[in-house]
Amino acid sequence: MPTAFILPRTSDHALAQLVPDKAMTNPLSGILGLVKKEIDVKRGLGIGGTCLRLLSVVWHAGQHREVVRAISGSHTKGLLNTYSRVVYRYTLPYLSMKFDRLQRQQMLVGHCDFVNRALHASFFQRVLSDAMPIWQREFEGRGFSISVGGPCLHREGDLTLVFKMDGCPLYRMAFSVVKAPLLNVDAGSSSHVLYVGQVQGYADRFAQMRQATRLCRDVAPADLLMAGMAGLAGALGITMVAGVGVEDSLSYPSLVELNTTTSYGDFWKKFQGMRAQGGHYLLALPLAEKPISLIKANHRGRTLAKRELKRSISEEAESVMRPLVL
Repeated sequence: MPTAFILPRTSDHALAQLVPDKAMTNPLSGILGLVKKEIDVKRGLGIGGTCLRLLSVVWHAGQHREVVRAISGSHTKGLLNTYSRVVYRYTLPYLSMKFDRLQRQQMLVGHCDFVNRALHASFFQRVLSDAMPIWQREFEGRGFSISVGGPCLHREGDLTLVFKMDGCPLYRMAFSVVKAPLLNVDAGSSSHVLYVGQVQGYADRFAQMRQATRLCRDVAPADLLMAGMAGLAGALGITMVAGVGVEDSLSYPSLVELNTTTSYGDFWKKFQGMRAQGGHYLLALPLAEKPISLIKANHRGRTLAKRELKRSISEEAESVMRPLVL
């Protein structure tokens, strides 16, 4: 099994500090409320940086109103009930360390606009209630699933694909729908790209990951998630995935500490991802596979079984998502 990308567990408390509802109509009131929450949470640590960040919101009030407007859209407004501070996530590193403040603001707005315009309301309702499976299967008495969840706590994506065994989350892939021009790429027939900012396992679950890999025809959880991602993209008419470079990952310090940085780059290259000028990798869809003729004869049966599983995941994910696309 390839080296897993692991992050320590993070409490939902860090993201779920609520700002009063009037923040949606009165940005200044919301900002003052957020400052108070930050002070209560951090108890005097990093407050100077927080205040400077929020002053920038006041200075760029027009941009912030665009973010509030986008997240308050008909489908994504449910986010505000659970993750009210999501309207401020663009003021911190978001998706990649390479993106500046304006890019982050445009990406967050673009993602929310896409979800509100392109998907049925029930999609986000199911996402927020943790009831959006896109693939389910049973192997040797164990239940496996891939589902779509809400925002990544580390700001590495606004949606999260989660791989579970018997309901226990083992691996996650956080991503956002990003306008292709913001990455300076030609996405072909689509104007959007799926930008993956995190591919990581849950801490202290190595044994379960190894077992899941063995039961799922020796296909690693990260590869199963990529198959699910390809299916989502197919339903949305998106033909390109972008993956953050390890040096630009928001999780880079943790990856260095765990000595897994080389595996991050190798993961994208496995799908023939090409390094782009912005530091991320670009992967064309459908995902590339090595010609079967180049696989050793005694490994071809096993390889074909793996590919069949990944293909079935992509097809099921696409069939589940397609009715939810407007």
